[in-house]
Amino acid sequence: MTLFQTILFIVFLFSLQPSASVEICRVSCGNQLVRFPFRLSSQPDRCGYPRFNLSCKDQAQTVLSLPFSGEFNVVHIDYLFQNIWLNDPDHCTPKRLLHGLNLSSTPFDLLYPRSFAFFNCSAAASTQLHQAKYISCLSGTNFSVVALPADRLDSSASLSTSCLEIATVLVPFSWTGWSNLGNGIMLTWNEPNCLRCENGAGNCMFKSETGLDVGCSGGFTN
Repeated sequence: MTLFQTILFIVFLFSLQPSASVEICRVSCGNQLVRFPFRLSSQPDRCGYPRFNLSCKDQAQTVLSLPFSGEFNVVHIDYLFQNIWLNDPDHCTPKRLLHGLNLSSTPFDLLYPRSFAFFNCSAAASTQLHQAKYISCLSGTNFSVVALPADRLDSSASLSTSCLEIATVLVPFSWTGWSNLGNGIMLTWNEPNCLRCENGAGNCMFKSETGLDVGCSGGFTN
């Protein structure tokens, strides 16, 4: 290795070493650790990737605001698998899905999306639909709102006479909010891709003070 190559290699190593900014950018909001690619809106821009802005309410609740769908509480961020778990502040995630979960202008996608049809049924009819999921936060005394996978509608002939279809929408297949609506929904992101860095226990971060290229500081390679 020539002297010039050695100097370049040393510069490269130092460029990926943990810096003070890594520690400064790691903050907590309640029990949620916020770090790259996310940042709180009160932090410097280079602490997070564009469109990964969060806010912290009352120093306790982390909030993600989607441009066309409003605010969601952040339950958990899985940095290792690049998933974010959201919940409706009013604990009625199905209502938010019916209003349309528009992820335009965000870096997020639904995790394993699946089409579900929502129906308004009489209370008696809903008990006869074994495959349908009862939505308590949308139901009333004399009616029930249920949801059924769209690909199973043919097996529920009684829907046509006892229920009125509300809408068919995409929901995450991982959504477990049928029995416990506080479970919310899961979203995922692909860019920036920090999977290899996270699996190596490194710190994903910008490579330089400008641009959007990301690198990995620390961790192990194997």
